[in-house]
Amino acid sequence: MSGSGKSSLAFDTVYAEGQRRLLASMSTFAKRFIGQLKKPDVDFVNGLSPVVSIDQKTVGSNPRSTVGTMTDISDYLRMLFATMGTPHCPICRESVAVRSPNQMMEHLLSLPKGAEVEVRAPVYKIYGEDYPYLFEQIRVNGYRRARIDGKPRDLGDNIELDEDEEHIVEAVIDSFVVAPGIDQQVVTSLEHGLKLGDGLLGFHILKPAKQGPEWKKFYDGFGCRQHRIVSGEMNQAQFTFNDPAGACPTCAALERPCESFRRCWYLIPAGLSRRSIRRGGDEQ
Repeated sequence: MSGSGKSSLAFDTVYAEGQRRLLASMSTFAKRFIGQLKKPDVDFVNGLSPVVSIDQKTVGSNPRSTVGTMTDISDYLRMLFATMGTPHCPICRESVAVRSPNQMMEHLLSLPKGAEVEVRAPVYKIYGEDYPYLFEQIRVNGYRRARIDGKPRDLGDNIELDEDEEHIVEAVIDSFVVAPGIDQQVVTSLEHGLKLGDGLLGFHILKPAKQGPEWKKFYDGFGCRQHRIVSGEMNQAQFTFNDPAGACPTCAALERPCESFRRCWYLIPAGLSRRSIRRGGDEQ
């Protein structure tokens, strides 16, 4: 079978025509980085889908370049996620409503005059961080109050938490007493809170303390039933690893940690399992 034309058929005809159809659907920017093959010497090819063949080598100097960015696949994926995705409560995993800041403001101001509502943003530490660092980041963003496991705390105090346990941390964005003329103040606070909470906010009625059925209607269809969390409008930047809105805050999309913590360093003796480390590897 040697010399029968197998490779010529596969690469010079089928692949060349498939690649031509793929390039026809791509942007001019992406075409600059992909070598174009000569059009195959055939009259027509039917039933052939666009194909892609990528060499195992670096085609650009940008460390954030991936197969997805080079072929525009990531553009379609983040568009799909932003338009068709369903956000969920990060605590109980219940699907939550999607609202714009103005829609949230209108719903908040629909409460009777004099009602007090506290707006909170859920925040989480990422791999390699500890809680003191997380609290510092909240303060850097201009917020001093938080609720940790439901209890109000001042982030200026010395707060000690067990790093091996999961804690629910919510930064208190603002508290509003429903009254005329606070529309812009509410929208501004909500927009800043959505940035800190990665697109999520929680709404909690503080006053009156005793709430009848008419008050509880505020939560119907607005946030998850248990944690009162609402999602802001999703956009493509949240699903872009090389955009500040979606990039990992630790490595900035470079897959390289920017900060380490001495409490996370371990000298692992031979034969010590990962499970043993979680149960007290720092005492080994």
